[in-house]
Amino acid sequence: SDVYVEVEIEGKSDSKVTTAVVTGTASQKEGAGENDKQNIDVELKFVGELKGYVAGDKILFKVKDKDFLKSDDFLGKATVTDGGFGGKLVLEGAGEGFQAHLM
Repeated sequence: SDVYVEVEIEGKSDSKVTTAVVTGTASQKEGAGENDKQNIDVELKFVGELKGYVAGDKILFKVKDKDFLKSDDFLGKATVTDGGFGGKLVLEGAGEGFQAHLM
């Protein structure tokens, strides 16, 4: 997977910033069966500024998979409502059987 994240203030599309695309590494969980889904580990280190942010704004994270021959795949989203998230955000909409998060 070639993963990137779009970050924006909800309702302020001009605030959007996008990370670079990073290629993930697939691995099978220890003890997993052959029909179990693989883990895709991606490490994104990104610093950016959300222009127009004011206390109380909701920050939306959208994780996508870059596809060069078709439209990008949506992998999940998370929203921060209080300006912080304590280290781990569970992604909604990651697909049935998938557990995805941002840390």
